[in-house]
Amino acid sequence: MEVFYDNLADWWPVISPLSDYTGECAEIRRVLKALRPEARTLLELGSGGGHVAFHLKADFDCTLTDLSPAMLEVSRRLNPGCRHIRGDMRTLDLDRRFDIVLAHDAIAYMTSEADLRAAFATARRHLAPGGLA
Repeated sequence: MEVFYDNLADWWPVISPLSDYTGECAEIRRVLKALRPEARTLLELGSGGGHVAFHLKADFDCTLTDLSPAMLEVSRRLNPGCRHIRGDMRTLDLDRRFDIVLAHDAIAYMTSEADLRAAFATARRHLAPGGLA
């Protein structure tokens, strides 16, 4: 996977076109707005090339995190107004709370119960009171 998310990161927009996310992100936005209409800040764990954030950034102040510096660079070009931070969803600690913490498909890379628990602990650590993960 390192080759894909590092050496081939610039190909992400071709491999996984932005338009492929339109419908799914519309549904994510609808659910988030229905459950937390007052939410403004969003932390995405494992944001990759930033395709999800591209569709949500008009409604939320997005902070995007990923392990891959190359994928974060792809996302920076697509989402210049969002904060980008290199970090592991299992250990990240930004010393900040968010209205929403989102882990889209990157959560599938948690291949053990311990990794999954660590990612959930990260989400909880970053949630504001009454926040949504």
